[in-house]
Amino acid sequence: MLKQYNYTFNSDSGYYSFFTKRQIEYRVAFYEDFTLASCVGNDIELGNVYQITIDRISSQPEQFDVLISETIKNIIASFFENIHDALIYICDDNDKKAFQRFSVFDRWYEKSSMTNYIIKLNNIIEFDSDREIIKLYTSLMLHKENVNFKVIKDAFNNISNALNGEKP
Repeated sequence: MLKQYNYTFNSDSGYYSFFTKRQIEYRVAFYEDFTLASCVGNDIELGNVYQITIDRISSQPEQFDVLISETIKNIIASFFENIHDALIYICDDNDKKAFQRFSVFDRWYEKSSMTNYIIKLNNIIEFDSDREIIKLYTSLMLHKENVNFKVIKDAFNNISNALNGEKP
């Protein structure tokens, strides 16, 4: 088993943080997300759905460091100690690297032991925004024993319809 960086949880701001061997700071946070609620009727229970953000705080470039992914995987695995939580990951494309982030996140999951108890679904969403087609690379992770598994999965698969103005 690979080692990881020590991380701390800042309860005031609600994020986990750690520093790499090159003193580059990373922050991982989970925010309540209501995207899937817009994809189902008002009377349908989804449970707790969160979005994860992973930010490199330092501006210096990071060299490949496997301990970064191990640390983030451990934080995510701890998140799923509550089997009723679901997690959405939307890849930021401000620097045109969304697909690369999407691929890295997919590799992290595939190489983890989480595959034994967490299902990961991918959804590449396209929608029209002010005469421009936006492409979002998204993933959903949820515990196999989540009581709302089917409803959450169906809502996730219908995100593109909601973003294009269609009613659930």
